[in-house]
Amino acid sequence: MPNVIITGATSGIGLAITHYFASSSSSTLTKIAMLDINSSVGPSLVTSLSTQYPDTEFFFHTCDVSSWEAQASVFSSLYDGEFGGRVDVVVANAGVSERGFTTLIVEQDGDKSHPPKKPDMSCLEVNLSGVVYSIKLAIYYMDQKPSEEGSRGLILCTASNAGLYPLPTAPLYAASKFGVVGLVRSVAGLVEKENIKICALAPAVLETNIAPRKLYDGMVITPMETLIKAVDRFVKGGKEVNGQVAEVHGGDITVREAHAFVDADTERNFVRFRGLGWA
Repeated sequence: MPNVIITGATSGIGLAITHYFASSSSSTLTKIAMLDINSSVGPSLVTSLSTQYPDTEFFFHTCDVSSWEAQASVFSSLYDGEFGGRVDVVVANAGVSERGFTTLIVEQDGDKSHPPKKPDMSCLEVNLSGVVYSIKLAIYYMDQKPSEEGSRGLILCTASNAGLYPLPTAPLYAASKFGVVGLVRSVAGLVEKENIKICALAPAVLETNIAPRKLYDGMVITPMETLIKAVDRFVKGGKEVNGQVAEVHGGDITVREAHAFVDADTERNFVRFRGLGWA
């Protein structure tokens, strides 16, 4: 079984994925590193999970994923230490919302004598930059020798269906998730030849601690079980799942295709970019 690194692992989607990999453990020991900024619950979670899943070894590391230095330090420590030189799965999941309002819009009072405050960029720093860092580190540390199935590993990124549809109430959150979708689709062509799979989850509304409970009143909630089915699909799938974005909604999983080229000239240009190796 694999060595797994999961960011944002102490709650919500990250904790559910932690349970998935632990419950999939067999006679071969699974090792799961739980990365999260919430250091108050991490150690106690490791204790309780270790009791629940005796065939899995858990580790907790406090980590602010928006910091390259923090992520790089933890990955290096795991690779050289607890993981014994092997990383098989990286789940870039940690995320934040705009916390009920967007700082992109400024209340207009007619006074232009002072510039507006800088918008809060934490959504982009955590949800997008943090994922970029996780992807780079995953590619670097994944075993150079493919498994018997020919795969060097899986990178799984948490996007959102807010990365597929406009969300005027949280435009920076939406931008971060649109970025993850585009990033996964674009990186897929690079890692394919390295025998690495990269995929994205784009869930609808799940009940997590990313937003206050009152937000969910009157909404249709997607069960976490549906998201875990999508995770299982990507874990067990072959090369055909590389670059896929799974919209998780209700009881369904829909693989969302990238936009079709608007015309033959545009397609030719993108093929040319790929041939050149740079753009």
